Amino acid sequence: MLEQIDHRGKRFTVDHDNVVEDNVAAERYRRAEAFERQAQRELRESERAKAIAGPTGANPDVEVLKQ
Repeated sequence: MLEQIDHRGKRFTVDHDNVVEDNVAAERYRRAEAFERQAQRELRESERAKAIAGPTGANPDVEVLKQ
């Protein structure tokens, strides 16, 4: 075990169990990043489709979702 102090001055220990939890947290972070990239990509595709389709015309309530 390794004892450390965090940024708030609180003491904590690092042992094998924390490494497993860190691996789980790292996997969650990687998945969250992947979802964020996917959301940004879908937003760009939606904006591009709207730009290609042009103005909505006489009915402004209609939006272009996909082309």
